[in-house]
Amino acid sequence: MAQTIDIQQLWKSYDGQPALQGLFLDAFAGEIVGLIGPNGAGKTTTLKILVGLLRPDYGLVRVNGTDVLADPVTYKKDIGYTPEAPTLPEYLTPTEFLGYVGRIRNLPRDGIGIRTSELLAALDLTPKADETIASLSKGMKAKLAFAAAILHDPSVLILDEPLIGIDPAGQHLLKGRLGEIARAGGTVLVSTHQLDTAERLCRRVIIVHHGRNVASGDLASLREQAQTGAQGSLEEIFLRLTQEAAVPEIEAPKRHSWFRRG
Repeated sequence: MAQTIDIQQLWKSYDGQPALQGLFLDAFAGEIVGLIGPNGAGKTTTLKILVGLLRPDYGLVRVNGTDVLADPVTYKKDIGYTPEAPTLPEYLTPTEFLGYVGRIRNLPRDGIGIRTSELLAALDLTPKADETIASLSKGMKAKLAFAAAILHDPSVLILDEPLIGIDPAGQHLLKGRLGEIARAGGTVLVSTHQLDTAERLCRRVIIVHHGRNVASGDLASLREQAQTGAQGSLEEIFLRLTQEAAVPEIEAPKRHSWFRRG
């Protein structure tokens, strides 16, 4: 499998407080990777750096082989992203919104309508296709944001808590779609607090705490690392490893080390 995401030694601080402290992360074509950790562990910061919304203090970030700091534009055609709390233009209808996204993504105009109709139907949004987004429920808005993220058929999909507010039927639809994307060779990186979902959905899970890696691997590997036994759930693994994780002082590298230009 080809490596699609490569993050090495990622550091980020806010007002002198470290959010990321030497984080490593990788993902490969054809897999769904879960990123889990307590509140404040650095998950959202990592995803925002990955999609270009934040600049790290130090580290290396590559998507499909492209250094996202050296070339912050080209790689974005290959990614789809949903933030934890997406903000949508509520005066538009879902059809209008996806049409707008399709034009921004430079999709063929004669294919935007077909793709829009297909996604709205797949996510059970067709009955609301021509109503304003303001009239949609929270779960419907979340599904619409997901549709916008995959409209251009990205090879790398980055999702921050994508299932929040979505009912069980809607969650089933989204998880099914994620499986299809991975089976077709796409990469899905998903941050979630729903550990039972991560356990069933993800091929690998990366656990972070205090902005650092705690453990990573498939469920069998994580059970071995946490010594939970063969029946240990991801919740048990998560609680044991994050509670046991030491928090020693680490000196941050010089800010200019990897991002120096010229």
